Amino acid sequence: MSPQTSDKSGRKSSPNVYTVMLILSFIALTTGAILLFMELQRYGSWPQWKV
Repeated sequence: MSPQTSDKSGRKSSPNVYTVMLILSFIALTTGAILLFMELQRYGSWPQWKV
């Protein structure tokens, strides 16, 4: 049998650059959605076109 290359010590591997970019983009999108919601609240109740 060939030796296994996976780490069986129970430790998790550190996140790679793509995981970090995914987390950062999620934070950026969430922040943008919250800021957009806060901006829309300045103009009155929803929907704004029915006044």
